Amino acid sequence: MPAHTVRPLAPDDAAAYRALRLAGIAELPAAFCTTHAAESGLPLAQIAQRLQTTPYQIIFGTFKGEQLIAMAGLRREPIAVVHDKASLWGVYVAPQARGQGIGRQLLRAAIAHANSIPDLARLRLAVAQDNHAALTLYLACGFVLADEAASHGMLKMQLVLPRPAIATTQSNVFMKINTLQFLAK
Repeated sequence: MPAHTVRPLAPDDAAAYRALRLAGIAELPAAFCTTHAAESGLPLAQIAQRLQTTPYQIIFGTFKGEQLIAMAGLRREPIAVVHDKASLWGVYVAPQARGQGIGRQLLRAAIAHANSIPDLARLRLAVAQDNHAALTLYLACGFVLADEAASHGMLKMQLVLPRPAIATTQSNVFMKINTLQFLAK
């Protein structure tokens, strides 16, 4: 049996997920889009519901034996116009588990899941610009800085998923529009 197991979290993992998420928020409050008070006030049933895998969201966890030591969420956009994008969120590795490749293993599982969704073309995330360990991990997993400017100390990163090129009439129209030149007044 491998020392670490990565799997989708389920509603039965709610207590362990809550404990690890609260530890992450306490350690790195700027890295989470919530507060310790707000998160700790959520009923366990609501957290269990968050862990229910849907076509639009899945949360992975890494376990050492029975202990949850890392987590990462993947949320796909349900709106048709942007359904080709998903966000990686809530990534956290417990301090005692760092430096062992666990974060990379967790991200690989999330990226593999994203690659299994045919219409998904891009993963996005936000990371604190002073979180050098996370930046190094994301860069090692293929993420690059997005064109968007940093805001509130957060950098935007993205990973373009490998997809086969499909020639369509629509893409030819875009190619023609992109080659038009307009005269300056």
